[in-house]
Amino acid sequence: MIRCDTLILREHVLSLKGWVEHWQTDRLCNLVPTESSLTLAKTHAECALTILDRIEASQKETA
Repeated sequence: MIRCDTLILREHVLSLKGWVEHWQTDRLCNLVPTESSLTLAKTHAECALTILDRIEASQKETA
């Protein structure tokens, strides 16, 4: 289970990295992030935190 969770976690973090890089490029053109891109990034962050919570709970159960 943890191996699968880490792969999903990696995917979410890579998506967040992609959004940050996109926003950095936009700033070069004086553009601001769209509400939809902020919402998507927030969703990726929330999903990643949920997975971390699940991993921590699993580790506590096995300890």
